[in-house]
Amino acid sequence: MLELIPRGLNIDFVGKAKLCIDLSLLIILLGIGSIIVHGGLNEGIDFSGGTLLQLRFSQPADLRGVREALDTIGLGKSIVQHYGDEREVLIRVAQHPGEGQDIGKQVQQAFQERLKDQAIELRRVEVVGAQASADLRRQALFALFYATLFTVAYISWRFEGKLLVSLSMAVIIVAITNGITQLLPGVSPAILIVVALVVSTALNLILQLRFALAAIVAIYHDLLITVSFLSLFNVEFDLQILAALLTVTGYSLYDTIVVFDRIRENMRGGRRRENFPVIVNNSINETLSRTVLTSGHTVLVLLALYLLGGEVLHGFAFALLVGMLSGTYSTVFIASPILVYWHTLAARVQAGTLSVSGIRANRAS
Repeated sequence: MLELIPRGLNIDFVGKAKLCIDLSLLIILLGIGSIIVHGGLNEGIDFSGGTLLQLRFSQPADLRGVREALDTIGLGKSIVQHYGDEREVLIRVAQHPGEGQDIGKQVQQAFQERLKDQAIELRRVEVVGAQASADLRRQALFALFYATLFTVAYISWRFEGKLLVSLSMAVIIVAITNGITQLLPGVSPAILIVVALVVSTALNLILQLRFALAAIVAIYHDLLITVSFLSLFNVEFDLQILAALLTVTGYSLYDTIVVFDRIRENMRGGRRRENFPVIVNNSINETLSRTVLTSGHTVLVLLALYLLGGEVLHGFAFALLVGMLSGTYSTVFIASPILVYWHTLAARVQAGTLSVSGIRANRAS
């Protein structure tokens, strides 16, 4: 295989973990703050409901004039933006009583009366009702929940080799979430996702499934980073973005598997007597060439999709681009250091330095 990284290279990735973890926490906190300031994510009509209109003007369109024309028919509060170039305009009309398919003709007629020097072509009309958008939102969150559930079960089996334990974890999580839905009918799937995260993390801690826990934390890290960037850049959240998030989940897991397998190989091989942080660091360096090649190729494809795929694919490509970069980053600077921290903590507990007697002995000395 082609190697971009010279053999024998030894970068101290584990030593830089604290700085990278702090950076990730900062981005996530900024994302949460952005979501609070914006009053939530910038939901597309798939989830918020309403009507989406795309119009083509013969000359560059003045958005102020477009808003004034919409105000004449009571749609002055609609969201108006250029789409691609200054002659293409996208209008999102909020859901309101009495809205129908003819709203496109009403808007086009208002423009023709107000902007008489423009030839206007109505290119697209998408209408999503309030009930349909609510159902779509709920189904999308449930899709993310079940994807998370099966991923957690697969990770526990893949990294720890304990099929019965992973199946038992899945059953426990399903039982707890079903109990919540029985006690609280209509509970948001977002709450179930959080519950699944907390329960799976607790079970992995109790059962000491360190590889599985590190991989799960990395996946949630990537999803949080991606959603944070979507909010910070005010990218519209629609079904395409949801598909991108599910793809990011799979990619993050795939990248983590490669590095973790090398760590376990080195633990079983002649290096098992080495210090565990050294084993982890060497394993990351040994797979670095493969990581750069595969991740670099993926990023180039996504950049081409973002730059050349048109306005319709910008949000999808942006989410994938951020998620893929975060997936590579988290494998090196989040998941692997968690293994080191866990191993160090377990070694201290085993040595008795964290026991009550050990603490008393230290104080006495």
